[in-house]
Amino acid sequence: MKKEGVILDEYEKLILDKLKTGSTQVDISNYLKEKNIEPHSLRSIEHRIKNLKKRFQAKTLIALIYILTKNNHI
Repeated sequence: MKKEGVILDEYEKLILDKLKTGSTQVDISNYLKEKNIEPHSLRSIEHRIKNLKKRFQAKTLIALIYILTKNNHI
């Protein structure tokens, strides 16, 4: 499902890019800590992913990545 006027912030783009290339949520948390990017807690990442899935009506993480990639959002 394409969402018109989709705006992803840089934090969301970073998380999604890392997921797209095979990083786990723990890997992403560690990467954010190393780069001093906040929030970097695992819970913050999980929460953001949950909100993105709801926003784009994706039931799974794979579906979310597919939807956003297909529509050139990431």
